[in-house]
Formats: sequence, C-alpha cells, structure tokens
Amino acid sequence: MNSLREFFATDWEAMTHADWSGLIIVVVLTVLMIGLYSWIFKPSNRDHFEQHRDFVNEDAELHANEDHANDDHAKYKNDADMNREAAHGQKR
Repeated sequence: MNSLREFFATDWEAMTHADWSGLIIVVVLTVLMIGLYSWIFKPSNRDHFEQHRDFVNEDAELHANEDHANDDHAKYKNDADMNREAAHGQKR
C-alpha cells in the first residue's frame, strides 16, 4: 500500500504554470462532460433529443432530391465518367 501511495504522490510545490493550467483544464472538461452526459442521458430529456435523431439523414435526403431534379448527364464531364460511376453500382 505504501508503494502505491508513493507512486501516486504529487509534489504540489514543484508544479509549474503549465502543470496547473493543464490540471485545471482537465478538471473543468471532466466536470463539463459529466454534466453533458447526465443532461443527454436523463430520461426526461429523451423526447427533446429524439426529434433531432435523424437530422443527418434528412439533410442527405434533401440533397438527394436536389440531385434528381437536375439532369443526370450534366454532372458528368463525359460519357466515360458516367460509365465508370455506373460500373460501381450507381444508376445511370
């Protein structure tokens, strides 16, 4: 037990400004992350965050609809580019 206490011992007087600033940053970030996790995973906040669950997919669907509105051939420089893309499983 004594060797474990010696291993984790800290010489507080020998700490520099960089050591103190790093310690303060780590402690503040730890407290903020614990607060954020408790806020996110609190059961009463579930409905609030569930409505934003698919925001990435909604944005992708919006851009996909814009692409279908444009002429498919206009986005390719030539027929070789279109054939290469079609060969990788995409529709012409």
